[in-house]
Amino acid sequence: MVKLISGVNLADPAFEPTDEQLEALFKRAFADVGSKHRESLARLRAEIARLRTEARRRVASVPR
Repeated sequence: MVKLISGVNLADPAFEPTDEQLEALFKRAFADVGSKHRESLARLRAEIARLRTEARRRVASVPR
């Protein structure tokens, strides 16, 4: 079982975490990065689609 880093002063220069503690810290710190990235990408794609539709509507309304 991996021991969590709770109660440890990470700012203490004398503290040397184990590989397992570092792994647990990284997993906890970056646990939601993938989902946040997917959400951000979805919002960006929706905004691009909206702007593309708006641009097409503007171009279509210009007299030729």
